[in-house]
Formats: sequence, structure tokens, C-alpha cells
Amino acid sequence: MSVTESEGGRRAGVRHPWLLWLLAAALLAGTGICLYLTRFHENQLYGDASATLANCPESETTNCEMVNTSGYSEIAGVPISALGIPTYLFLLALIGMARRRPRVVGYVFTIGILTVLYSGYLDYVSEVKIGFLCLWCFRLYCVNAGIPVLAGLAAWRNPADLLRETVADLRRLAPEVRMAAALFVVLLASAVLGDRVYRAGLAPTVAGPTAAAAPVEPQPPARAIEGPAPESAPAPPAAPSAAAESPAAAPPVPARREARAPAQPPPIAAVAPPSPPVMAPPAGGAFVVPGPLAQVAGRAGGIEQKPFDLQSHIGRGRPVALLFWAPGYAVADSALVALTHYIKGQVPQYEMFAIAGRREDQRAEMLWESFLMLDLPPDLPLLVDDGFAVSKQLDATDVPNLALIDARGRLVVSKVKGLEQIVTYSPTQVAAEKLIRAVGQGASFPPITRVPPYYPASELFGACAPEFTLPEVMSGKDVTFTGRSANGRPTLLMFWSSTCRHCQKEIPQLLAHVRSHPGEYNVVSVAMIKPDRPDGFSHRRVTEDYIRTNGIPWRVLDDSSGYATDLYKVISTPTTFLISPGGEVMDAWYYPHESLDAPMAQALARLNAAAGGCRPRPESGATKAFFSVLGADDRKVALESLADRPALVHLWATWCVPCQTELPDILKFKDPLEKMGGRLILVSVEDADAGGRIKSYGGRFGPSFQSYRAPQGGIADRLNLSYEVPRTFLVSAGGRVIRTLYGAQKWTDPAFQAKIRSLLQLTGGRG
Repeated sequence: MSVTESEGGRRAGVRHPWLLWLLAAALLAGTGICLYLTRFHENQLYGDASATLANCPESETTNCEMVNTSGYSEIAGVPISALGIPTYLFLLALIGMARRRPRVVGYVFTIGILTVLYSGYLDYVSEVKIGFLCLWCFRLYCVNAGIPVLAGLAAWRNPADLLRETVADLRRLAPEVRMAAALFVVLLASAVLGDRVYRAGLAPTVAGPTAAAAPVEPQPPARAIEGPAPESAPAPPAAPSAAAESPAAAPPVPARREARAPAQPPPIAAVAPPSPPVMAPPAGGAFVVPGPLAQVAGRAGGIEQKPFDLQSHIGRGRPVALLFWAPGYAVADSALVALTHYIKGQVPQYEMFAIAGRREDQRAEMLWESFLMLDLPPDLPLLVDDGFAVSKQLDATDVPNLALIDARGRLVVSKVKGLEQIVTYSPTQVAAEKLIRAVGQGASFPPITRVPPYYPASELFGACAPEFTLPEVMSGKDVTFTGRSANGRPTLLMFWSSTCRHCQKEIPQLLAHVRSHPGEYNVVSVAMIKPDRPDGFSHRRVTEDYIRTNGIPWRVLDDSSGYATDLYKVISTPTTFLISPGGEVMDAWYYPHESLDAPMAQALARLNAAAGGCRPRPESGATKAFFSVLGADDRKVALESLADRPALVHLWATWCVPCQTELPDILKFKDPLEKMGGRLILVSVEDADAGGRIKSYGGRFGPSFQSYRAPQGGIADRLNLSYEVPRTFLVSAGGRVIRTLYGAQKWTDPAFQAKIRSLLQLTGGRG
């Protein structure tokens, strides 16, 4: 490679040819990485989604699979990684030409500068617009950074001279330039053609949820979904030793209630794959309960747990319904109430049992308290599944789930999530409601082996869009969404996340459609934003950058509290509700489109044809805390009458050390809370005789201090409410318990206060 040539009366050569050999090795490694990433990308998006990326531990800052399947991972339908293959092969060819034409080393140097600039852009897109770093891409960035460095050192010339000569050759179309251009065109065309051939030969994605499903447009839920999985489907309960959001472990409890060791909320980006719709029931014979269960019962002095022999109730001539539930998760709460009342009222032949999995760090009182707050029959038993043995056996950790066991003890189905869900037993499809009734009445069914994904948001269809108030992400100003259109146009309400790869595919299409069809419909989007992390990673910043860099013109509302997500029963992103001008929820999309033109035209025609208003949606599964308390005058008053507006019901005690630390802060929040239209209700869990002690303790906070005491009646008769304090119920204007906060909270933190405002839907002045 050290042969020189005469060029313009001057001899130019390669001073250190061994560096070109080192560069060639790096380019070969880069080509291999590009092939590896391309195979993964194509398999995930267009194949059976069986490929994974090795040597890249997923965390909240690193996620190779997310980056390489995002909406930014292709250019004109070709994976970016596939475009790297002809680039690296082209540079290898130039290095080979350098033996006879040393001038082309300048071309390698110049192209290397361009690859470094492009690597910087890709890193920006990855970390800002997608929100994750891909370690495999980072390896390519290192290769790209080495190209100009090694080429420049090999030539051992002024970099400006190398650039100047390359630009001069481009202007005069030197023979080397023409030869190189022809070679690159051939390599590029070959790479694109090879990618298309490989994609065409891939097996189609299997039906049902996958971690990175193929972009096939599924049918709406009522017609049996066979397409992409929910992007952020509610995660099932976790084994206590599992790391949060670990793909290899049972994911965390999808409860939204904050405990001392809080469970993670449902994730909003790609995490562990949801449970597949195909279950594996025990072969033949009666169902065998795989693990021990305990029954929880309560009284005023505390709760009682005792072993429960569920096996003795199976195959004894009555069908059995097992309702798997997790406390504080709105979708599970409403499903438990709806399914229980339907079975109790319409198919009383069943024996029913509610089952809640429990982590080692979770007290049974927490489960029992949440259970008592639901509108459930008083004789419905609550069973505790320690270690989730039964839940895992029935693949029912992704609550809510209903398992049906017929009168002979055979498992029929274990993945029913709602009465309107469609289940399949070849070749027949049947609504879950009819299946429940038929099994209860003694009909014989083979094990149901296909239960398509169910989206509880479909239960809103035909009713008025629920109203909510949230702040805008960029301005912080409160915006109230009513569903009714002021301009007579239909509305698209999209729930999304800036790090959701399916959202990154759908939003650019929606942006293009809005710009090409101005004034045809309204768009409002709700951003699901994770809290900032102690290490400095800010999902909020990623979201703001995404909005800014993409020029999103519609309102983007901040649902970091999860209020609207729960209200609309959203379990996946993107979820886009199609709302008529009168405010009726007529349909929803739960997946990204390949092209928006045709489905949008059909949706708008249907929405514009809808006339009139809408019917109110009946509230289901309301969680309420019923008990009475004593005031300073020793008069008994019902909590329900005190919580006549959005309220914080704060349980505390004078003997509780964490309460003593927290009480000054929550009292500082009292005035701002009341100015916003809320109320603070202090309830000491101490007995009736503690009035003097409470008054004396509260005197340090001034004469306005007031606390009720001695909870009794309602749930207080079935649970000792002092089991853990401090504890705070967030109660809506209608008396519904929206959240339960365990332990001391950051009442003086503005971000936490904003969350409380959103959850309580307080729209008054800010304190």
C-alpha cells in the first residue's frame, strides 16, 4: 500500500499503510454489526419477532431493541443499519484502491468526517427523541470516529489538504470520483435489494402479543385482535427479588398506589413481553391447584389469615370462578366489580373467589383494605396467593383475569379480562359473557387456547368521552377536555409516550395528515410521562424535546399523574380515541398504521355522520372508604359527608414518629389545597379517649388545628385502620378513592403538589 504516484508534478503517498489495515479490520467489524442489527430489525418488525440483541442490558437509559425498532430506525423503508453495509464495503474498496491510487485515502478521510457528523445526529435522535442509548449503535459510532482518524494518520498530511483535494476532485469529476461513485451505487442497490429479499422471506409474525410485534393493523377488539401487543400493557406482579422492569423476571404489580416500597406503575415504553394469548392448561383431568392459598378475613381488631384448601372446591359439581386482581389498579378494580356482579346476579351456580398475588414486602392489610373499598358482595372470599404460584400456573399475572373451571373440575379458560372480550375455541368465537353463562349452566367446552388481546378502553364506546383537566406539557396551563367539539369537528384523542416505538411510527404520519388536511378534525394528545430519576435522566425532557423537534401543533397534555390514563382505561400506547363532534367515543385505534389515509377517511366519514350528543357513561368499580369519625365535640360524623369536595384524608397518630415529621409539611399544603378547591381531613387512628392528647399535640400548630379521631363502622369494623400510618387517601368529589399513599410524602415539593392537583382534578387558583 506504500506505492506512490506522480500527481501534478508532486508525489503523494500513504505514509503509514499499516494503519489502513487497522481501519480495514474496524470496517469489517462495522459491517458485521450492521448485518446483525439489520437481521434483528427485519425479524422484529416484519418476521416472527424471535430475534434478540445480545450483550446489551436494558435499563432506563439503555435499550438496543427499542432504538432499533423505533420509527427512526428506517430511511425510506430501509433500515439505517442496512445502509451502513454498502458504506463500509465502499470504504474497504477505497482502501484497496489506495495501493495504486493513494489519492483516494483523502476520500476515505472526507467520508469519515461525514460519518462522524451523522453519528452525532443519530446519537441525538436516539437519546433525545427516542430516549435510550443503543450500545450496538454506539459501537458503530466508535468505528465511524476511527475512520477519519486512521485515514488521516495513514496519509500523514494536513487534514485541510485532504479535504481540499477531495472537493477539487468532486468538482472536476476526476476518474477516481467517477469510479468510486459507480461502485457505491452498485453496492447501495445490492444492499437494498438484499434487504428486500431477506424481508420477503421472513415468516409472518405469529398472532397475539409480542415484545415487538409486526406492524400489522389488527381489527378492533370486538372482532378479535390478532395484531401488535399493547406497547405498555399492564405488568404482572413481581417476585420480590426481581429488578424493576426486568425482562427475565415477573414484572411488578401494576398498582398505582404508592407504598413504602412502591411497586412500579405500568410501563410506558418497551419492557418485558406481555403474556401470550395462548395458554397451556393442564392436560386432562381436574385442575390441580399448584400452590398454597390463604384466606383473609377481618374484624375491628385486625385481620385473620388462615390456609384455604381451594382444591376441595374443584370438581365437586359446581363450576368455580377465580378472579385474579391487584389492588389499586383501576382496570383490575373495575373488572373485578363488573365480573363479580354479573356472575353473582346472572350465573349464581358458580363458586367465586377473588385472588390477589402478594409480594414479600406487601402487608395483607393493604390488600384487604383495598378489597373492602370496592363495591363487592360481602360474602366474596379474598384469597392471597403468596409467591404467585397459582397466578403463574394459570398465566394470570397480567391482571385482571378470570379463570373458569367447570363443574367436573376441568380448566376452561384463564385469560378473560372483560365481559365483552372475544375468546376462540376452534373454529368458533364467543363473547366472554356468553361463555361464562354457558359454563355456569353446565355446557361442555374444550380448553380455550386462544384469547386475543382485550382492550378495556373499548368499554367506553357509545358513551360520552370522560372529562378531565390536565396541564399542557410545554406551558403548564390547565386545559379541560370535555370531548365535545366547540368547532363542530370530530376529535382524535391520542395517548402516547415519547419513548414508545409504535408512537414514533404513528405520530409522524398523523403530523403529515394534519398538515395535508387542515381544519378537518381536532387532535388532542395525552403524554404519559415517567418521573425524573435520581441519576438525572428526565423522561419529561425527552418528551419536551420530542414535541419541540417534531413541531407538534396540537395540544399535548401532561398525564404524569396517570389520572386520564386510568379514566380512559388505557393499557397500551399509542391508543387513539375517535370522538364525534357531540362527544361520543365511537372507536379507538390501539396500533400504528402503515398508512393513515384510508383509515382516516373512513373514520372521519363515520364521525361526521354522527348526530346529536352522547349518553353518560355509568361509573363502575368505584373505590370508596366508608367509616365514621369523632369530632372535637365528640359528635360522630360520616367521612362521606366531610369529603364533599376533592379531599386528602390523612390518617395519622400522635405516637407515630413518621407522622410527627410529616404533619408540619402537610399542614403547610392545607391553605394552597383549599384555595384550589380541595380539603384536608386529618383523622387520628387513636381511640375515642385520645381527644385531649390530640388537642394538646395539635396546639403547637396553632388554634386552627383540627383532627378527627376514632374511625368506626364501615371498613373500620373489618380492619384496624392503624395498621400503617401515616397513610393518605386521595378522594374525588364523588367520594371515590383515587389513590392510597403509604408513608410520608413530599407535600412541599411543587412537582408532587402538581400531581395531587391532577389526581384530585383541582382547577382553582394555585397556592
